[in-house]
Amino acid sequence: MTISDADKHHGPGRIEAIPPEARADAALAERFRFFAREECSGQSGLGVRSPTYAILSETAAADSLILRLARECQLGQPIPNLFLSAVKRVAADHAESELARAYAAIAAGADPTNDLPAKFARFCASHESEIIDLVKTRRVQTNEIRRCAYLMPSFAAVSADSGGKPLALIDVGASAGLNLIWDRYSYAYSDGSRYGPSESPVIIESCLRSPMPDIPPDIPDEFPSVAFRIGIDIAPVDLADAEQFAWMQALVWPDHPDRAALLIAARRLCLQSPPTLLAGDALDILPRALRMAPKDAALCVFHCHTLNQFPREARSEFYEILTAESMSRTVYHLPSEGERMSLDKIDRGKSVTVLSAKRNAHGRWIEWDRRDTPPK
Repeated sequence: MTISDADKHHGPGRIEAIPPEARADAALAERFRFFAREECSGQSGLGVRSPTYAILSETAAADSLILRLARECQLGQPIPNLFLSAVKRVAADHAESELARAYAAIAAGADPTNDLPAKFARFCASHESEIIDLVKTRRVQTNEIRRCAYLMPSFAAVSADSGGKPLALIDVGASAGLNLIWDRYSYAYSDGSRYGPSESPVIIESCLRSPMPDIPPDIPDEFPSVAFRIGIDIAPVDLADAEQFAWMQALVWPDHPDRAALLIAARRLCLQSPPTLLAGDALDILPRALRMAPKDAALCVFHCHTLNQFPREARSEFYEILTAESMSRTVYHLPSEGERMSLDKIDRGKSVTVLSAKRNAHGRWIEWDRRDTPPK
């Protein structure tokens, strides 16, 4: 993993570093067009598709009132994602509105209708203050559970590479911590293989697109034991809080009802025994979390689409923390940023890639490969 890998998910549609008062309509419009073109079309390496948000992003780019509302999005957030989620959250409070009904029809499988842009524009004009309140105060904190489709095999690879040690897991940008309870989920892959507790209410389905059947990492019948698991987030999500969970639901795109269903099921499971989450800046909290991790466990620090929200200098410092820790113990680093994920083993400052894959950003498909790279 290099800094440039995270940069690949750092384009014009992503993080906003310009304060609201200095944002120009032309630049905002380009952010929405980039989002439609690169993040909703399914054509980018992220592999994500949302016809609804592609249409509405183009609508926003051409509407001065909508751009005025979007200008209020707080610093450090991906404006299109944040704005569209805020509108969806407000629509949930107005279930009889024409936009809420349109979203419900789309979630049920209908295609976006030709009048969707007009409905969206009218709703934004009628609910300006509610939308502005949200974009000024909320953050994009998704917790995509299907990403466990590639995290779980990677954790198995960590255990195998370490000689069967129990795992010590640290999730950076954990949101609600749902990926930390990966071993409570059931997994079903397109080759017919199944793993995990069969009675789990959360079933992670994913398509294996590897060219050879022996490429995926070996997964044992029983998952590796986990001796330690902690999540770090600037503002962890409290799943017991109805409004915080409502915001998480709003972050799920209208035409992805399967993601919404997984989120609901995972929440119920997580509330039975939630993982430990630490609040604060990752650069401040991570060294403490590393000290807390048991020395006789295989230490694995992972993150999914998190570093793209770090300034470039902060990403450098993040890697420096992991490298420093590797001087006294092996660190397995599992970044899933940009268009790929990898499992890197760092020992005394030298890094080698144990496992890597191209994958859909939401875990819908995985293309595994194995790479033996020289130490960095």
